[in-house]
Amino acid sequence: MPFLNAKFRKKAKYRQKINGIFLEKRGKNKKFYYLNVEFLRTYQLDIMLILTGICAMITLLVFISKSIPRRRKTAMIVFEFSATLLLIADRLAYFYRGVTTILGWWMVRISNFFVFFLSLCILYGVNMYLKDLFTHEGKMDKPPTLLRVTSLLLVIAFVLLIISQFTGLYYSFDTENRYQRSSGMFICFVFPMLTMIFMMVSIAYHRKSLNKRIFIPLFLFTIIPIIATVIQIFSYGISLTNLTTVGMAAIIYIFALQDLNESVRQARQHEIELLGHYNEELEKAVEERTQELKEANQKVESLLLNILPKDIAEELAKHPNNTIAKEYPNATVLFADIVGFTKMSDKMSALETVKLLNTIVSIVDEISKHDGIEKIKTIGDSYMAVTGLNQDSSGSVTQMVHFAKRLIHDIEIYNKEADAQIQIRIGINTGSLVGGVIGKAKFIYDVWGDTVNVASRMEKSGEPMQIHITEKSYLQCQNDFPNARCVVMDIKGKGPMKTYFV
Repeated sequence: MPFLNAKFRKKAKYRQKINGIFLEKRGKNKKFYYLNVEFLRTYQLDIMLILTGICAMITLLVFISKSIPRRRKTAMIVFEFSATLLLIADRLAYFYRGVTTILGWWMVRISNFFVFFLSLCILYGVNMYLKDLFTHEGKMDKPPTLLRVTSLLLVIAFVLLIISQFTGLYYSFDTENRYQRSSGMFICFVFPMLTMIFMMVSIAYHRKSLNKRIFIPLFLFTIIPIIATVIQIFSYGISLTNLTTVGMAAIIYIFALQDLNESVRQARQHEIELLGHYNEELEKAVEERTQELKEANQKVESLLLNILPKDIAEELAKHPNNTIAKEYPNATVLFADIVGFTKMSDKMSALETVKLLNTIVSIVDEISKHDGIEKIKTIGDSYMAVTGLNQDSSGSVTQMVHFAKRLIHDIEIYNKEADAQIQIRIGINTGSLVGGVIGKAKFIYDVWGDTVNVASRMEKSGEPMQIHITEKSYLQCQNDFPNARCVVMDIKGKGPMKTYFV
């Protein structure tokens, strides 16, 4: 038993020690609380003056800003300008409290009314800001229901405030012109607290649709004034609710500006990406159009080269309106004709006739393209070609004779597989001639001169599957074809001429 009593006494001393420490701490905390309250009572007017300047500057910055959306800008001006006027009214209420002059009587009543009125205006402006934020940043079709209820509560609060001015529902003034709370003051606190609670719930519920930069200050705006209001209910003579509300309104601007800057940065980045994408698409389109134009030009050039010599085609492309004509002092002309084609075509259908001509002309075209011979035209079953149209015309006769020999050889190969056997006559002459482009709509390139006429006579007076050339042509290729057979013929329009079969 003595042992148990000693144990109980030890526990009692420990419990007494703990309670003493707790009471000491509670006393210190209470002392710290009263010191802070006294500090606010002493310097709250100076704090109001500082905040007034800050809110006035913010209001000006918002007003002159061009980057804030119009509806959001209106909302920010409402709550920032209201905060500025609220602090002015609150300072005037303290200045004229207890002043019994006529000016003091009016200033106390007017300033106190505006303190309550502008407090509601700040909440109304923040509510407007939240509505715009949710509908634009949050991509919502319409604002949250609680925010619309908040607007209704604020309207009711405005109405009750006006009624209280005539009934003394919220406050009254004693004989010394001092502000006194009335029994209905709790109503004055209920509506603002409900609006902030509804805002807080809306912000918390739709937090995912808000940027973190703006979510935190908005959420704090609803919590801190609520705490301040609770404290102010039990600490008369301190404008704690007004100070915290105004302070949070200023902080909202700072974070809203950061959020806006980030939105602008993202918009610019998106614009740069779009411009880059458009630039890539434009470059791709330009490259495609350039390639198409290049291909079209190549097709045009190819078409021109099919009907015109290269130098003539280039001249026509550069000067399409000029008359194009050129003299060639030493050109070689070839005529090739199918022997007895008229009689053959009488026994064929139109389709068979065209197929035959197309086959033969295609054979000649392939050889002329391979040998660099300039095709001039086809006239019925007659084929006309020229060499020596370039500056270096030496060897043009030899080139043309080799072309003629290959032509005869390919016709012989064709006859081995074809049902209808054909033979051709070939005439060649060399000399001067004139070439040029005729016509505008369906222009053609042609050559004229006695050289052309004589070449045609060589073909007419020639023999099947033989190459008949004039003496002038043979003198330029006799070293290449020494075994040519010389004959003298009476040529129409020329008389007797020495000609050669090579």
